[in-house]
Amino acid sequence: MEKRLALITGGTSGIGLAAAEALAGTCELALAYANNHEKAEEAAALLKDKGSTVKIFPRNLDGYASAGDLYTTVVSEFGRQPEILVNSAGRIKDGMFFQTDFSFHEQLLREHLLVTMALCHLSLKSMYGKRYGRIVNLSSISGFYAKRGQVNYAAAKSGIIGFTRTLALEVAHRGITANVVAPGLIRTPMTAGIVNYLEKTSSRETGKHIPAGFIGEPEDVGPLVAFLCSDQARYITGAVIPVDGGRSLGDTGI
Repeated sequence: MEKRLALITGGTSGIGLAAAEALAGTCELALAYANNHEKAEEAAALLKDKGSTVKIFPRNLDGYASAGDLYTTVVSEFGRQPEILVNSAGRIKDGMFFQTDFSFHEQLLREHLLVTMALCHLSLKSMYGKRYGRIVNLSSISGFYAKRGQVNYAAAKSGIIGFTRTLALEVAHRGITANVVAPGLIRTPMTAGIVNYLEKTSSRETGKHIPAGFIGEPEDVGPLVAFLCSDQARYITGAVIPVDGGRSLGDTGI
């Protein structure tokens, strides 16, 4: 039986790569990335060893046009359209809202929210026809857990939550599921600054922020994404699943 095709943005590092590793062997993989070609080639070689056809696509995704170019290229390279979409790309730059140039807020919203919406829009026609589809959009606990300096990031990530839940309602009758995974602090290139800070302090300091007492790894998230992309997750749609060691639960009491 032909393996399903998964398109994963941010698929050559961090959580996106962990999701690709968890899907490797069961899916063909189209991995989009923004830069670092050497790391992307290393990721592709790793995943090919697991038994998947893997192709990498360098793209700076910032709206519908760039998303459309990526999608068209993936379809051309594989000769078919993806049944699985994982939106995992994005960046972060903390800063107080009024002290940050507004153009950066617009750019971050395009990269996180509008690209996610665009790739879903591009993918759905084929999924509708097949009466099958799996969409997993990476949000963040910042989408519902306020943190100073993350106004634009919170706006984008909460937007992804509202978008995905409403989309799930619209497409469930066609065998398409759409879910959100909302990580907390995970050790990735994007979070290197805060991770390095916490690791230089005591474990007690980490415990003040994360009840579980440790920083998450991409491998704590990737298998969940892969499960939501599987046939076994057919009855899960519109879910928002935190993966944060309890960070978003509330006051740790410390």
